[in-house]
Amino acid sequence: MVFLAVIGAVILVTGTTSLKRQIRLKKNGMKGEGRVLRAKHIQKRDEKNYLIQNYYELRVEYSKEGRRKEVSVNSIDQYCCGDQIYLTEDVDRKKKIRISGEDREAVFTPRTLIICGILIISLPFVWDQLGEKYVSGILSALLLFSGADLIAAYFKAKCRKTEKIEAEIDEVLKWQPGAKKKWYSPAVSYYPIIKYKINGEERTMRSRYNSSTESFFKKGKKVMLYRDTDTGNILERGPRKSMLIGGGCMMMFSFVGVYSTVLLFLGR
Repeated sequence: MVFLAVIGAVILVTGTTSLKRQIRLKKNGMKGEGRVLRAKHIQKRDEKNYLIQNYYELRVEYSKEGRRKEVSVNSIDQYCCGDQIYLTEDVDRKKKIRISGEDREAVFTPRTLIICGILIISLPFVWDQLGEKYVSGILSALLLFSGADLIAAYFKAKCRKTEKIEAEIDEVLKWQPGAKKKWYSPAVSYYPIIKYKINGEERTMRSRYNSSTESFFKKGKKVMLYRDTDTGNILERGPRKSMLIGGGCMMMFSFVGVYSTVLLFLGR
């Protein structure tokens, strides 16, 4: 009971935090286009020649309240002078201006996380007070909301207008937050640096996805990227049928659960 309550609480807090941040950004966050004036590539390697830093220092010109301003921002994607980028003022981080679209898209929406967190927290108490009939209904609701989000995420990606770009892994970045200590070593993550071309111009980007295994990403491996033709953003993943299939299975099991719950109440 305690374990389920803790898991549910974690999911609930994650959902509420994401929702609050989403609302604040939508209400107060400055959004607009900027133009890259200068770009500087920053790379750093450790004593074992592992790539440990790879980003771009950009000087960007933008307009706010009718005035032209300049700001320095860091990006894990490569931009060139004259490129148009979309900026966001992060109200949660002292109004720091950053490039929008650099965060990995979440599969489950904050509202779904909140609902699922509440349902999971209620499971042990419902079981103890009301019995398995009501627990079956709660589990069905969990599957229903989770499956609906997966299906919605698939069709959102499917409806997005994109073009495929062939790319390859050019380098692998080793990320280890903090320094090693005598009794503790921070977890290491490996991010591929992906090389691709747009209009014949070669560019690189650091992947949003990582692995804890060094050999997971191979240099020279061919990968597929997707360019959003409306925004120009580079996406690492297109619509995945696994999300549609997984969401469909969850929805099907939720309907079976609802049917079983109804039978339990009818005493059959």
